[in-house]
Amino acid sequence: MIEKLWARFGKQAIKFCTVGGANVILASAILYALTEYGHIWYLYSNWAAVILGQVFAFLGYKYWAFTLDKGRAAYGFGQQFVIHWTVWGIGLVISTGVIYSLTTYGHVWYMYSSWVATAISGMCNFLSHHYWTYMPDKASL
Repeated sequence: MIEKLWARFGKQAIKFCTVGGANVILASAILYALTEYGHIWYLYSNWAAVILGQVFAFLGYKYWAFTLDKGRAAYGFGQQFVIHWTVWGIGLVISTGVIYSLTTYGHVWYMYSSWVATAISGMCNFLSHHYWTYMPDKASL
């Protein structure tokens, strides 16, 4: 069973996490700088950080994490871009709810809240991108 899961998700998951990890570092730096030095409310700072991070993430996912061994993608660049941002938008709603709840009601530091939110939305995003955004065209296999 583990071998089947690895064959199906392993390499993509590692690449996804690598791109995601770099994205978390980039977004965290932007979030911290905007909040601490720009004196911008942490939710607005988070939105700016994740928007900039998603430009990087889209390119990393498209050209590295979800590249196909054979066949072609079911969607072209433009469609993948729109789908990616749709998935990301749903993730942003989830992420914002988690950050706001943990920070406002749980009194957790906004940076920790953003990392928890990233982990939660990241799992949803991986599966959405795997099965939808960057899926192969079944006819080309």
